[in-house]
Amino acid sequence: MLQTVDLNILAICFVVTFLLVWPAVWLFRQLAPFVGLLDVPNLRSSHVASIPLAGGAVFVIIVPLVSLVVARQTGILLGREDWALLITGWFIAFVSLIDDWHPLPARVRLVAQVWAALGLIIYGRYLRYFGAGGFGVIDVGWLGVLITFVWILGMSNAFNFMDGMDGLVAGQSLIAALAVAWLSMRTGLDWIALLSAALGGGLLGFLLHNLAPARVFMGDVGSIWLGFIFAGMAVIGAPRSGERLSLGFWVLLLGLFLLDSGLTLGRRILQGEPVLEAHRTHYYQRLLRIGWGHRRVTILYLVMAAVLAAVAVIHFDFWRLPFSALVIVGLMAFAGTYALVHYVESYKVELESDRGSPLGRVTAGGLLKPFRRLLRDSGGVLLSDGLVVIIAYTIAFGLRFAQWDSAYYQFFVGIRDGILAIVFVHLTLNMVVGIYVERLPLLNGRSILKLFFSSAFSGMALTLGEILLGPVRAIPITVLVLGAAFACMGFIAVRYARFGKFQH
Repeated sequence: MLQTVDLNILAICFVVTFLLVWPAVWLFRQLAPFVGLLDVPNLRSSHVASIPLAGGAVFVIIVPLVSLVVARQTGILLGREDWALLITGWFIAFVSLIDDWHPLPARVRLVAQVWAALGLIIYGRYLRYFGAGGFGVIDVGWLGVLITFVWILGMSNAFNFMDGMDGLVAGQSLIAALAVAWLSMRTGLDWIALLSAALGGGLLGFLLHNLAPARVFMGDVGSIWLGFIFAGMAVIGAPRSGERLSLGFWVLLLGLFLLDSGLTLGRRILQGEPVLEAHRTHYYQRLLRIGWGHRRVTILYLVMAAVLAAVAVIHFDFWRLPFSALVIVGLMAFAGTYALVHYVESYKVELESDRGSPLGRVTAGGLLKPFRRLLRDSGGVLLSDGLVVIIAYTIAFGLRFAQWDSAYYQFFVGIRDGILAIVFVHLTLNMVVGIYVERLPLLNGRSILKLFFSSAFSGMALTLGEILLGPVRAIPITVLVLGAAFACMGFIAVRYARFGKFQH
């Protein structure tokens, strides 16, 4: 007989897993050097000594086993899709463990990830139905298979990309696991609630060994498995919980992984850099290079992760927040981080010469200086681009609704309430691609490409937010697409008017 879990059961699951993983990781640290599981420093490393690698194998094994034992004791039955997630997760973890021990070719790792995703789709399910706020439910049919593949592979590798600093992935995953455990319990997804609670306890036990200075790394076996498990829980949990554990919840909850990885990938594509080669250009890595320490960067990212988790739980469990609030909360921390990174990188020589001190000491000062510099150098352009966005989306509404009637007025009220979020998305992404934090660029092919990329990404972000986050009032997708296109043309026109010519 099915039994709904409660906080007491989840707490037991959390504590038991913690008490098993914490000493087990210590034991792993002693044994790893004897089997060759060591991370030897290289040019890309942020550590200077050899550190035991693949410690994530400990929680990869213990977390599911504890969950299964607790599920059996409480009478919780696993469905076919639940077993599919466990088995495919262990498969991808096994291949990743081999890669940690003796590096495998990229094609072998990719094939293993595809097989794992395919196994979950065949024996579990795939993402097909999406709650679309004011649009009702969208059935994407077989296109959902492709969406599921992209989602699983993207999340698995996003977690792997972010695992480049002490405590970063383990800490953020711990926060996400607790949020998932709570919401799964509230929606009656007993197995996912148990698995998430055990995952939280296991990650806490591992994190105590992984905080700076780390004494063990989780390796690909831990990071890729974490990304796969979170992505898989989204796939098998969404149909059984409706909108409360829909894909929108996961996108908001794991936004740090998606934004840092996605925007870094997009920037490398724009700059013509090879995307498959190892690099140190993620924003957390750039913060390290400009002088922030491991602890400070980790705390910044954990605070942002906690805010996103709190907003996701509030929005999907207690009451629906306005679309503007979701967008602004979701992007405010990123905007500040990116502004700080670009500002310090752009004025590195000037900062060091002004103070006569290492850049790390300079950047350890107040955080308001980057924004004061930003407003001083580009405040006028920020204001003009904000007006461009408002005009662009107003024109888009006019083209979408030719006559002034009740329907037009209803949607006009909708865009009035959402225009702050729309402006904020466009200006933030312009900032991310370097439109404002660099010295104002002349109008040339590179700046036009940046504006096009930023506007296109803004339109996609707004459309996905409209579909996944379920705003109070729905803005037609055609308006979002037209508005993004008009905004891009407006940005280019402002710069052409400023400089009067095109620079080759």
